[in-house]
Amino acid sequence: MAIIIVIGEKMTTTVQISDTTRQKLETLKEQLAAGTFDEVISKIADKELKAPKSMFGKAKISPWKKTDRMKFHGE
Repeated sequence: MAIIIVIGEKMTTTVQISDTTRQKLETLKEQLAAGTFDEVISKIADKELKAPKSMFGKAKISPWKKTDRMKFHGE
């Protein structure tokens, strides 16, 4: 058994899985109201990796200093 996953618009990846795993993915696809196996796998990965929906505001950046500006502009 194989699942073909479309990545972007043109790339695809074939993943070999057992019939049992395919049945599990079919069940999850229904439970998660996912349209594709790619969505199912992505949702599982996000949950396991604890990935935030957005990285907005997550960066830890120190305030800009005059010495930073001087280094940036070669002063």
